[in-house]
Amino acid sequence: MKNILRLMLAFLLPFAGLNTIFAQSITGQVSTNFFVEAYNIRGRPFTNKDALNVEGTPLLNNEWKKGTVYFKDGSVSKDVELKFNLEKNELYFNRNGEMFIFNDPITSFRLKTESEDKSEELLFRSGYPANGRHNKESFYEIVADGAKFQVINYRFSYLADAYVYGGSSKKKFTPNEELYVFDVAFGKITRTKRSEAAVVDAMPDLKDKISQICSTKRLKMKSNADLVILFNELNNL
Repeated sequence: MKNILRLMLAFLLPFAGLNTIFAQSITGQVSTNFFVEAYNIRGRPFTNKDALNVEGTPLLNNEWKKGTVYFKDGSVSKDVELKFNLEKNELYFNRNGEMFIFNDPITSFRLKTESEDKSEELLFRSGYPANGRHNKESFYEIVADGAKFQVINYRFSYLADAYVYGGSSKKKFTPNEELYVFDVAFGKITRTKRSEAAVVDAMPDLKDKISQICSTKRLKMKSNADLVILFNELNNL
């Protein structure tokens, strides 16, 4: 009987150790191995209707790009392969070549993108005040961050008819954006544009400061880089 118990114990011990290691791997708050972390992310497969006679794409990035996802419960997943749908404002992740939608609430995510002339990491964040068709779960790109003021960009893509002369009609995805100034102290979100006048309209109390900074820094206010410079100065007032 003792010999049988010894044999059973010798057989079970390796599996007990494996279970302990596996449990630790998937419950840790930060994981750099997505294929382990994926077991702890409740996702569901994403299915989409066949898009016939449609030009363009609703996706910010057609190829999977590495990123970091920050969840509402405080956990973080790094080096996740992600795609962001601009039409639906949804974030997807790759599990063994299949597209999944996150079920767990996400507060923000970082996504690496590449173009012909540059590579950058974009930050998207939710939790902003409800605004028209946007709710607190909507993701905005953070153009200029700060403790007092932020510039946030709601990037989207919409499907519209695209008529071809002498040919059949098609539909086409067209990217667009809505730029806002967010006043952190008052929790207020105000529509704006990339121009000094538009920023002043959104922040009339700071008109003189905005004009002074734009003049001193020679800001034309036509790019995100100029917005970052301006709002870094405003946040340091």
